[in-house]
Amino acid sequence: MRVAHRGGAALAPENTLAAFETGLNYDPDALELDIHLSNDGVLMVMHDPLLSRTTGEAKEISDYDAATLATFNAAKTHKDARLFGFQPIPTLEQVLGYVQTREQSVLLQIEIKLKQDGSRYDQLEEKLIALLRKYDRIDSSVIISFDFPSLQRIHELEPSLQRGALISKKYMTEIGSKGPKAVAENIASLNVDYVGINYNYLSQTLYDEFRAKGLGVGAWTVNEKEAILRMAKLGVDFITSDYPDRLQQLLVD
Repeated sequence: MRVAHRGGAALAPENTLAAFETGLNYDPDALELDIHLSNDGVLMVMHDPLLSRTTGEAKEISDYDAATLATFNAAKTHKDARLFGFQPIPTLEQVLGYVQTREQSVLLQIEIKLKQDGSRYDQLEEKLIALLRKYDRIDSSVIISFDFPSLQRIHELEPSLQRGALISKKYMTEIGSKGPKAVAENIASLNVDYVGINYNYLSQTLYDEFRAKGLGVGAWTVNEKEAILRMAKLGVDFITSDYPDRLQQLLVD
């Protein structure tokens, strides 16, 4: 599957409605996005817990309510900020509503994020599942996270919802040092559907170990032509890229 990372972060300001609109124009199989929680309990779509990188604002998402966050320009620091104009930080509900209007068959990969201090947002998983049910998205979403307890909580609340465990650099330094088999066994013990890994770590041996455990495999963030083709040849289920246009050009028959 071709996955537009943060909507297509190389083509438009990441995780904005402009990015999802642009990404969908290249007919990806899935959109990937990230969620945090405002201080009044609204699911917000943004990658970082800190606002500074994309909006230029101080503090964290969790320091503000949704109404205030909507006044911040998520395209402010983008190289083409003038072209895209003001792009508010969208709520997850706004993104779900927009995708629904496009009437395209597209999977959603929703990444659960943590606060800057590494703590979890209270009730985030419950709010996420409620929204997915509201928009009839349980069967067409995959919840992904580097935080494995969040994935376990999702399973407790909605066992039918597909989940993917993301492997961090720290994880590969620790568990990964024990070898491919140990990594595959550890991820399989989480009872998830997929594993997502930086493509630079995905060797043929590790890929084979994942498959032997019955795991789906996704690679991120794959932007260069040679790497895209290499991951496709390897046979991964998901290729996540900032360039949905390249994925369409290289992988659509």
